[in-house]
Amino acid sequence: MLQGHQVKQVIEQNYPELKDKVYPLFSTAIDEISIIYFINSSAGGYVGQDTLEIRCIHPDYDIAESYKKKMIDIFSTEKENKAVILPDIAFTGGISGGGAMFNDAYQTWELTAFFILKTKERN
Repeated sequence: MLQGHQVKQVIEQNYPELKDKVYPLFSTAIDEISIIYFINSSAGGYVGQDTLEIRCIHPDYDIAESYKKKMIDIFSTEKENKAVILPDIAFTGGISGGGAMFNDAYQTWELTAFFILKTKERN
């Protein structure tokens, strides 16, 4: 089962500029990029399945979109046909949807991507 610290770890390893900008559930930072994640485990066992939702939040649509693309590059592994391997878990994944919305109250864009990940814990 994928855990939040692992999501944060893989994002920050690939994009060091996102250190301390990756949050579970919500963020109060609205002037800079925020990457928000939600994890839903739908199947366990030897090979588990998790749904990962990533939101890229920023006042500038183009900046939010560029970070959404970066998240797709990390979590959608179908093109390279190889797994993301961390010390305690490995996963493969594909994008399964997404969208965009403008939050009028905060004047920010929220671009969302959904991923279905197959996970295997490493011992």
